[in-house]
Amino acid sequence: MPQPAEQLLRTERANRDAARAQLDDQVARLRGDIEQRGIGGRIADEAKTKAMATLDEAAELASESRGVIGGTVALLALWFFREPILSAFAALLGADDDHKRK
Repeated sequence: MPQPAEQLLRTERANRDAARAQLDDQVARLRGDIEQRGIGGRIADEAKTKAMATLDEAAELASESRGVIGGTVALLALWFFREPILSAFAALLGADDDHKRK
């Protein structure tokens, strides 16, 4: 009958060999994939996957925050069109052209 230390050694060797076999299998699959698609293809696929995940997250956030996004868009529109809006108000109030904001 094997000693406890000897049994432990056999168990640890079996675990090591199993882990090594898994690692060798993963390396072989990775090498085959690199040969098939190349590193550039793998990088492009990873970038595409991450971009799609980010887009999905942004869409979910946007659907949860419609009021905030609508308010922000409205404020940006007011900011970009502030000169025509101020000119229209000045014309409605009868202000002189000399008092236009620049």
